[in-house]
Amino acid sequence: MSFELLKNKRGQMEIPIITFIVIVAGLIILAPFVLKIMGSILTPFGSAVGNVTTEAGTNVAFIQTTFVNFWDWVILIAFTINVVMLVISAFLVNTHPIFLVMYIIFGIFTFIFAPMIKDILDKIYADPNFALQVSQLPITDFLREYLAIILLVIFFISGIIMYSKIRGGNQWTN
Repeated sequence: MSFELLKNKRGQMEIPIITFIVIVAGLIILAPFVLKIMGSILTPFGSAVGNVTTEAGTNVAFIQTTFVNFWDWVILIAFTINVVMLVISAFLVNTHPIFLVMYIIFGIFTFIFAPMIKDILDKIYADPNFALQVSQLPITDFLREYLAIILLVIFFISGIIMYSKIRGGNQWTN
C-alpha cells in the first residue's frame, strides 16, 4: 500500500454509522449477561466470605455494586465516544458528494436493520431471568428505549456536518 493511499484516508472510519451501531448494540446486548455472570459468582462468594468475617462480605458486596454502576457508565462513555468519533469522521470526510450519498445509503440500511436490533434488545431486556440486571442499568435502558430517536438525531447532525463540508469546499483541509 502506498503512502499516498494512507494520506488520503486520514481521520475517516470506513463505515462510521454501522460501526457505531455495532459497538453500541453489542455493549447493550452484553450488559445483562455480564451482570448475570458476575452476580452468580459474587453473590455466593460474598455470602460465603461474609460467614467468615462481616467486613469481607461487605467488601465483596461493595465490589459487586461498584461493578454494576461501572458497567452502566462504560456503556454511556462508549456511546459518547462513538458519537464524538462519528462527528469527527463527518468533519474529516473528503469533500466529494459521493461520500454524502454513500453516507445516506448506509444510513438507510441502518434504519432498516435498527428495528431488528431493537427487537433483540427488547427480548433480552424483557426476559424475567435478567430482571434484576436490567433494573440495575438505568442509563443503558434509556439508550435502548430511545435508540431509534437517538440514531436519527446523530445521523441527521453528522449528515448536516458532511453536507456543509461539501458545500464549503476544501476550507477545512490542506
